[in-house]
This record gives sequence, C-alpha cells and structure tokens, in this order.
Amino acid sequence: MELKLGANIAALRKAKGMTQEQLAAALGISSPAVSKWETNSSYPDITLLCPLARVLDTNVDMLLNYEKILSSDVIEQKLNEILSVARAGRYQEAGNTLANLLHQYPASVELKYEAAGIFTVFEAVCPDATREEKKNWKMQKKELLYAVYKSGVTEYWQPAATALAAMAVLENDLEEAERLLGELPELTSDPTIIRMELYLRRGERRRAVELIQNRLLQLARQIQTCMTCLLDEKLEPDAERALEIGELSRQFESLFFNRTQLSDALKIDLYRRIGKPAEMIENLCWYLETLEVPMQSLNRTLFSAIEIKPESSEELKKLQQIIYMTMQKACKSDDYKNSPAFCEAMKKLKDSLSERK
Repeated sequence: MELKLGANIAALRKAKGMTQEQLAAALGISSPAVSKWETNSSYPDITLLCPLARVLDTNVDMLLNYEKILSSDVIEQKLNEILSVARAGRYQEAGNTLANLLHQYPASVELKYEAAGIFTVFEAVCPDATREEKKNWKMQKKELLYAVYKSGVTEYWQPAATALAAMAVLENDLEEAERLLGELPELTSDPTIIRMELYLRRGERRRAVELIQNRLLQLARQIQTCMTCLLDEKLEPDAERALEIGELSRQFESLFFNRTQLSDALKIDLYRRIGKPAEMIENLCWYLETLEVPMQSLNRTLFSAIEIKPESSEELKKLQQIIYMTMQKACKSDDYKNSPAFCEAMKKLKDSLSERK
C-alpha cells in the first residue's frame, strides 16, 4: 500500500495552523525541504521522524500510517456504530472509540468534520451525562471544528467556520463570531443553471434533474429556516402577527413537504403565547396522534429524483423536548392544569420521550 507521508505531514501541519516555514523553523531545516516532503519529492531523514511527530502532536506510527484515507461510506459506517453504542447508554465507551478512530486517521479532514457532529448527538442521547462530561464534549467539538477550519479544505472549512461562529454567538464571543463570519465568501452568483445546461448538452438528463431538485430542496429549507426565525418572540413580539406568519410558513412548507412536524410544534407554542388554551390543547392532541409520521416527507411530484433518509430519532426527540418545555410553561396556568386533555397529552409526550432514550 502506498505511503501517504507527504499528505499526512501537510494535513497535520495545517490542523495545527502552522505554515511550512514555521514547521521548518521548529525542526531547524529549510522550508523548501518541508515543501518537498509534502509533495513526496523527498522524505524526511530518519533522525527527524521523532522530532517531526512531536511538533505535529502525533507519533511516528501515525505519521508513517500506511492506511488509506477513509472513504465517506466507511466514515459513516464507523460513526453509526459509535452512535449505536452511545444510544445503548455506553457513551463513555463510544467516546473512547471515537478518540481512537481520530487518532488512527489524523489526516482525515472529513472524519474530523463528521466526528464534531457526533458530540452534539451525544448530548441528545446521553441525558445522564455530567455537566463536566458535556463541557468536555463541547470542547472536543470545538477543537475538531477549528482543525477542519484551519485545514483550508474547500469542502469543509466553510461549514466548519459557520458552526464555530454559531458556537461563538452562544458563548457571547461576538468578536470571534464576527471574524469567522467575515471570512466566509459572499455568494455573487449561482452556477446551478449553467451546470444544468452542461449536463443536458452531454445528454445527462437524469443528472440535470437531480441537480435542480437538490438545489430547490436546499433553497426551500433555507426559506423554511428564515420563516421559522420570524416567529421568534425577539423578532416578532406580536403573537397575533406571529400566528399569521406561522400559517404562511405552513402553506409554504405544504408546497414542498407532505408534512413537517416543525410547523405543528411552532403552532402549539404560538397558541400558548397568544393565550388560547383550547386551540393549543387541540393542536397538541392532534400532534401526539401522529408522532410516528416522518418529520419531513417530500412532495414526490417536485422531488421525484431525490432519495432522502428519514429524520433520525434524535431529531424527533429534540422536537418533542421543545414541545414538552412549551407545555411546562403552560402548566403554570389554571386553564391548562384543570384540563384533563392537557394532562393526558403531557403524560403521553413524557412517556414518548422516555421510550426514545
């Protein structure tokens, strides 16, 4: 199997945010020598392997790793296995397995990016974890995202920067959030139509259809997100107006999705905000009757060429947790506490959350 030493050195160096000149200075050699290593024009002297590994925070075994970079399918398979262990309540074992996997493939930017998302899932499927464990997961997620961001790999650094900016906002590190967002390129044009025409002229009609349908789905979800943001009390304090926006959002979604539980959940909270307990309870009961319906079922007329995976149980659980918190707010009012239908709905939702642990 081919030695990937040059690629490993380049990936590890970039993950540490080092330039070729900085790595060369740390080793007491010239920067052209590092450049030759990374392009496989030459290899490091054997006496430099240990110092090189130390500077790059790895070991010689990993540096000389003959394993091929993991394929996307293998990464997905391995991470799904780790998630299965976490869902079974063995999240410490899952965390150790993930750490070993990352150590085994230090040059895989894709693995680092996908692994960062695993720590978010850990919080959802491991409710019994301690505050310290959750803090550690968050720190590891941030470290992985920064490694991906510093790698400069086109496919991953922009989504990593976006995720880091979101974390910075939540931590109230507004300067860092603004810095990261400022590095993201402004989209000046969309090449989708040109690429569609290219496929059609090649006679690749199916590929052109898939391209357009995937772009349409992407835009629909972006609009859905923006309309959901408009319902936030901080953006729209007028609950009556928010209810109107919610109805428009539902109408928009119905064009693209046969059903989305997101609209159902938002409507429940809007009726709570507007002070209409009967309507809230009615919508809540209807929602609970359809718990097992997929969260987003695509309109097959518009998206005939797209195969979409069903939403994960973790995402369904997150949505139900949001609704449960909404119900807990409502519990403070006698209009709800004295309603048998509301009490029954609350019990049913609580039981459903327990079953999904």
